[in-house]
This record gives sequence, structure tokens and C-alpha cells, in this order.
Amino acid sequence: MNISLTIRYFTELAMVIPAAAMAVIPVYRCRKVNKPFLFGALAIVLGIFTVGGSILCSMLLIPTNKLLFPTMVAMFLLYNFCFELSIFQKLFSFGNSMFLCAFSTTYNTFLTAPLELGNKYNVYNLSSGLICLGVTVSVGLVFARTLFKKFPEMFENEDLDNVWKVLSIVLLTSSVLIIWTNPLSAENVMIGRLRRITLVIFLTIPIVTLFLYHILWWLSKKMTERADLQRSLDFFRMEENQYRKTRQYLQESSQLRHDFRQHILLINEYLKKGQTYKLNEYLAPLVEHISQRHKAICENQAVDAIASHYDEAAKSQEVSINWSIDLGEDLPVKESDMCAVMGNLVENAIRAASELDGDNRLVSVRIGLMNTKALVISIYNAYRGRIELDKNDLPITNKEGHGIGLRSVQNIVKRYKGSMVIETHNGIFNVSILMYRPE
Repeated sequence: MNISLTIRYFTELAMVIPAAAMAVIPVYRCRKVNKPFLFGALAIVLGIFTVGGSILCSMLLIPTNKLLFPTMVAMFLLYNFCFELSIFQKLFSFGNSMFLCAFSTTYNTFLTAPLELGNKYNVYNLSSGLICLGVTVSVGLVFARTLFKKFPEMFENEDLDNVWKVLSIVLLTSSVLIIWTNPLSAENVMIGRLRRITLVIFLTIPIVTLFLYHILWWLSKKMTERADLQRSLDFFRMEENQYRKTRQYLQESSQLRHDFRQHILLINEYLKKGQTYKLNEYLAPLVEHISQRHKAICENQAVDAIASHYDEAAKSQEVSINWSIDLGEDLPVKESDMCAVMGNLVENAIRAASELDGDNRLVSVRIGLMNTKALVISIYNAYRGRIELDKNDLPITNKEGHGIGLRSVQNIVKRYKGSMVIETHNGIFNVSILMYRPE
């Protein structure tokens, strides 16, 4: 075995290490496996691939691409197993890593062409291989902020689902095209000014890509801000409605207190004359009016406004809601997020319960604190038909309107490092949520 040749192959195959880092960083927070398993699997797979691959290639004298392309399929299967994003989000992140590495390799071919003149093997010289590794790491550093911050933020925006489908295909296709343009011989690169022109033109690829990613991130951020603003507006409407009702109740109560003396005199008169039937007729509308006053569902004003809004919505559809909310003024989550979570879940529950008959038209809402940092929400209702859950544990249903917003709720829960469990058993749909106060 030619040791020096094996080292050259190892240097070239070692590009998969920064490539793996660029693929894992954006999706790291969405891992399904624990850290020891993830890093252990990476170390074993990358170690076997780089060491074993370099030995195999040096013995068979084959280019690394013949080993690299088939291995990518196996690596993606492992990648798909370890993370819980949608398939197109994972394809995008994985394809982006391939795209950047393909660019680095092709760019390095033009960059190190003078060093490769006379190279009789299908592998870089050691110096060229090290430079290629350095170029790949440098490209990774240029995209570091995008990988660490922007991609994870964009993955949280469910409005970009169709975008990932397009971008994943574009990146994978672009990777193939870039690799296809990689010159087979250094002598071809050195013709005229081809090398210098290509070095300048190729630099626009990562620059344009970085710019497009930034534009996509900016648009995603604006879409998220608009969604947050809409949730805040919905919440303010609920509070405004509750305020109007409270103000009306206070005004009516003030009027009742003002008329109280007259009521007492008239009641006393009816009692003196023994006209109890007239007394009952007189008191009936007063008692009914008093019984209609607003009863607080929760001490927290914001949550009480949301609950009161959906309590009235349920009554209009002849659905009963059993509220059990134990919250103070201090919430572990933003009021707008609380509005979104409660609104989506309770609205779906009311809609499902309204399709039933009799005593089954019931929704139960329980909300409380495990401690000062953990919020617990449990909502269950009966439903008609059959509900199946997809691989993301979200309902698959053909019923129009049912289940809308559950993915948005799931994304909010993830932002608070929480968990959401959906259970369907014996005609009961139950959603249990745990969210933590941000540190």
C-alpha cells in the first residue's frame, strides 16, 4: 500500500468533515437522538469513510467521487433518522452542504491548477488537498451566521414549506452541475486566461447564494412578525371586547345602586300588602340581569379575555366548555403566543365537538403552572370519525377546517423548548402541552 498516496486520498476525503458540520449545524436543535448517539454516529461514520475510503481508493486507484456519491445516500438516510424536520427541510440543509463543498472543490481545481500539472493520479497532491480543505472551511466560516442563526429561524416558519421543496431541488441540481464543470485535467485550466477569469466568476456563486439566503431570511422574519402582529391584534380585540362588557356591567351596576332605594321601598310595599306574586314578577328581571354579569374564568386578565371570547363562541354553537385555569398575572410565555396556542386548540376543539350530539358536545380546558418556569396546557374533546397522526404527530384529516393551526402551535411550543403530545383514543382527542419560560 502506497502510504503517501493514501494520505493524499485521506486529505481529499476529509472534506466530508466540514461538510457534515455544515449539514448538522442548522438542524441541530431539531435532533431526535441524544448528543452521545449523534456525535458517536458521526465519529464512526466519518472515521470509517475517510480512513477506509482512502485505503480503498489508493488500492484501486479510483477517484474519490466514485466512493463519495454512493456514500451520500447512506449518509442522508442516517441524517434523516437523526433529525425531525420535514423531508424537504432536511434535503435543503443537506443539499446546501453538498452545494458549498462542490463549489469549494471546483474552485480549488482552478486555484491549485499550477500545482497539479504533471499529476498522474486521480487525486489532489497533498498541498492541493490541504488547500481544498482550507477553502471548504473558509466557505463554511463565511456562511456560519446563516447556518447557526438564519436557517433555524427560517425552519420555524411554516409558510415556507413550499420554498424548501424548490430550493432542495435547485441545490442538488446545482451541485451536480458544478461537479460536472470541474475540469478533468489541470492542463485544460491553464489555457490562456481561462483560469483567472473562472476564479473571478466562480467567486460570485457563494456571494450570490449568501445574498439570496439573506433575502429569504429577511422575508421569513417579516412574515413571522406579521403573524405575531396578527395574533397580538386578535388578542387586543378580545381584551377590548371584554373591557366593553366589563364597563357596561359597571355602568349597569351603578344604575342599580342608584335605584336601590326605590327597589327597597317598592319591595317593602309589596310585602306589607302580601302581594308576593307581584313581588316575584318585579324581582324576576332583576335577578336575571344580575345573573348575567361576567364571571372571571382566570385571574390573569389576558388569558381571561381569551377564555371568555371562546366561551361565548362555544355557547353560540351549543358547546359546553369546562374551564380549569390556575394562572396569575405573570405568564412564562408571551401573551401573543398564549393567544395563538389557546385560540388554535380551543377553536379546533369547539369545531369538532359541535359536530356531535347531546352530552358529547363538551370541551375540557385545563391550564396551570408546574412551577414558575413551566406552563402546562391540556385540552380534550370528543370527535366523530377517525383521526390518524402523521410522522410529525399531527392529525391527518380531510375535514375542512379541522386541525388548522396545530403545526403553528407545534412551532411555538418548540420555541419554548417544550413538548406537545396528541392522543386519540376511544373518540377522545387530547392535546397536552408543556412550555418553559425562556432563560
